[in-house]
Amino acid sequence: MKLFTRFNKNRDSRPTGFLRRYNILPFSAMVLILAGLSAHNYFSQKNVLLKQLETDNINLVHSFHAALTRFETTRKTVNLQVLVKNISLELEIFEFRYLDRNGIIINSVFQDEIGRTFDRPGFRESLRQPGELGNFYTDNRDMTPVLAISYPVYAGNELVGIIDLAIDISDLNYMEESLRNAALRHMQRDVRNLLKAIAGSVTTSLAVYETLDYFDFLKNFTTTSNNLKQISIVAPDGTIELSSDFLLVNSTANIDGPARVFQGKFMYERGQPVYRITAPLPNLSHGGGHEHTLLMVINASEYAANNHSLLMTAIATTLAGILFAVLIAYSIYQVNIQSAKQERERLEKEVEARTEEIKQLSNTDPLTGLSSRRYLEEQMGVEFKRAVRYNHSLSMLMIDLDHFKKINDTLGHLAGDKVLSEVGRRLGKAVRETDFIGRYGGEEFVVILPETHTSDAALIAEKMRELIAERPVFFEGRPINVTVSIGVAELNSGMTNYEEVFQCADRALYISKENGRNQITCFNAGTAQPPS
Repeated sequence: MKLFTRFNKNRDSRPTGFLRRYNILPFSAMVLILAGLSAHNYFSQKNVLLKQLETDNINLVHSFHAALTRFETTRKTVNLQVLVKNISLELEIFEFRYLDRNGIIINSVFQDEIGRTFDRPGFRESLRQPGELGNFYTDNRDMTPVLAISYPVYAGNELVGIIDLAIDISDLNYMEESLRNAALRHMQRDVRNLLKAIAGSVTTSLAVYETLDYFDFLKNFTTTSNNLKQISIVAPDGTIELSSDFLLVNSTANIDGPARVFQGKFMYERGQPVYRITAPLPNLSHGGGHEHTLLMVINASEYAANNHSLLMTAIATTLAGILFAVLIAYSIYQVNIQSAKQERERLEKEVEARTEEIKQLSNTDPLTGLSSRRYLEEQMGVEFKRAVRYNHSLSMLMIDLDHFKKINDTLGHLAGDKVLSEVGRRLGKAVRETDFIGRYGGEEFVVILPETHTSDAALIAEKMRELIAERPVFFEGRPINVTVSIGVAELNSGMTNYEEVFQCADRALYISKENGRNQITCFNAGTAQPPS
C-alpha cells in the first residue's frame, strides 16, 4: 500500500506505469532469460564434460583390458623353449642359445649358463672377425656328435647378437659316407634357411620376454597414459594384489565391493580432484577372476578447472546481463574467444611439456635415474669425435657389480633392483658435471670422462669403488655388501671409433674380475688381454 501511495503522489495511477517508463519488465525479463540461459549452459556443459570424461575413461579401461590381454598372451607364449620347439622343423636340436655381440649368453635352453661367456674353442677369435661366423662345423658336445653353427644376427650393418645352434647327427654315423655327406648338405641348407627366418624373431622375443613384469607393465601403462595416476587390481576381499604404486600392494582398497559394471565418480582425494573408476576385470592368468576389480585413479584437474571456468563464466555472464544487457552477446563472444585462446595456449604448453618429458624418459634409465644405454651410446660417439677433432684426451670406465646374479638368486629381483638403484646413486655422486654416466645394461655401468687421462680416470674410478664398498645397501632391513670391478681405458691415436675404447675398457674390466674383483684395472695393450 505504501508503494502504491508513492506512485499516486507521483501522479502515476498504476504500478505498471513505473515499470513501463523504466523498462523494468523487459530488462528483468532479459536478465532472467540471460541468467536462465547461463545456468542452463553451465549445467549442460558440465554434463557434457562429465560425459566426455566418462567416455574417455571407458575407452581407457578398454585399452587396458586389451593391453593386459596382450601382455598375458605374450607372457605365456614368449619364451625360448617354445620358440625353439615351434621353429625346429623336426630337426634334432641338441643345443640352442642366444649370445650378445661380446659372446655373453643372454638366453639358452640351459638356464644355468645364462650370463656366462660362451667358451667354445676358437669362438673368441671368430668374434674379432665376424666374417668367419656363420660357417658349419662338426663337434662333439656331451659325447654327442653334432652339426653346429654360430650364426650372426645383424641390425643394419652392426652385429647385435649370435645364435649358437647344434643339431644331433648321431643317426648319420650309421650311413654310408656318400649318403651321410648328402644328408649333411641337406641339413645345412635347411638350418641356414631356418636361421635366416628366425634371427629377427629370436632377438625380438627375448627382448620382450626379459621385460615382462607385471609391476613394470602397470607402471609403464600409467606413465604413458595421459592423466592416469594409479592403476590397481583388487581381489574379491578388497586386497590390492597388483598396482602401479608398489606401496599399495597388499593394502585394502577403498571400494564397496567387487565391481559388476563400469562406475566412475568425480571426487577430491587429499585435496586433489580425481576421477575414480572401478570396473570388472576379465578372468586372466595373473590370478584374477570375474570377481576381481580394476581400480583406476585419474587426474581430473583439467575437468575441475574447466568446471570452475564454466561456473565463473556463468556468474560473469549473469552479472554482465544485469549491468550490460545490451552488450551481453558481445561479452559472451569475448569470453568464449578468450577461453579458446587460453585452451589453445594450454594445449600447446602441454604438448611441449609432454614432448620434453618423452625425450627425458627415452634418455633416462627408469630404475637408476642415470642415462639410458641409447643416450649413452650417442654421447660416446659425440665425445669420441670431439676428442679426435681437437686432439683432446678421453677416458672411459666400464663398471660391473660383483656377484650380482647371486643377489638376485638369493634375495630376489626386488633386492637386485634396490642394489642397482643405490649403486647408480652413489656412482652419480662421484662424477663431474662434464662427465656422462649411464646404465649400459643389466648390472653394467659406463662412465665417459672427457678431457681426462688414464691417471685421473683411475682416481675417479677408485673413488667410485670406495663409495660402493664403504657401506652396504639395505633391503628390508637386511644389509647387502656390494663391490664393483672397474676397467679403465683411454683414447689413443690408433683408435678409429668409440667401440675400440669401449672394448679396451671391457677387457680391463675382465682382468679386474679375473684378479679377484673389487678393484680397478687400467688398460694396457700388452697386458690387458683376457686369458684363454
